[in-house]
Amino acid sequence: MKRLIWILCFCLPLLSAGAQGLKRADAAQSKAMIERINKTASGIHSIDCRFTQVKTLRFLDDEMTSEGRMLFMADGGRLRWEYQRPYNYTFVLNGDKAYMRSGQGRQQTVNVSQSRLFQGIAEVMMNSVTGKGLTTSSDFSCQMYTSGDEWQAVLTPKRKEMKKLFKDVTLHFSSTKQMVTKVVMTEQSGDTTVITLKDVKTNGRVDEKMFAAL
Repeated sequence: MKRLIWILCFCLPLLSAGAQGLKRADAAQSKAMIERINKTASGIHSIDCRFTQVKTLRFLDDEMTSEGRMLFMADGGRLRWEYQRPYNYTFVLNGDKAYMRSGQGRQQTVNVSQSRLFQGIAEVMMNSVTGKGLTTSSDFSCQMYTSGDEWQAVLTPKRKEMKKLFKDVTLHFSSTKQMVTKVVMTEQSGDTTVITLKDVKTNGRVDEKMFAAL
């Protein structure tokens, strides 16, 4: 399980730019922003996009860049996160099951419902795609910020299990489209990962077989 958690933290960790230089939204502004984000997210039935991930190791002063494809279907809360370069690794979340397969063909299946920590990480992954449910999480508190034409939601862990993994998670939104454009996570170690979504297509046809067991 420890190895699995490490893999997930590598798959969906973000860069936390923190809240420095941003304007903190007051309660009324935060409510209005989150309502608009949730309204947009409710209208998203599927997402198909490319992503670039840059992971920075604090103590090595080194960066690792990878690229891949992400697929999402709101029906059933299904997510496929597929690394294609420089290595192959696929993670699929389908209901209460998570499937993982490495480029060497090694596979693993996990029952998400049997792990409170895994449930929390799965929630982070889903929120990182749509931004929906920012104020309903029992694992994170949320504070909204504005910066020009960008909104940021800084999620701070509340449960000790999540605090061991993440210092905070920052979701970047376009203030015009109210969709996530970049996800940033800071781990307690100081390591950061920045994931930028690009070529985003919403509500197109996605083959359900893409979310089947690997």
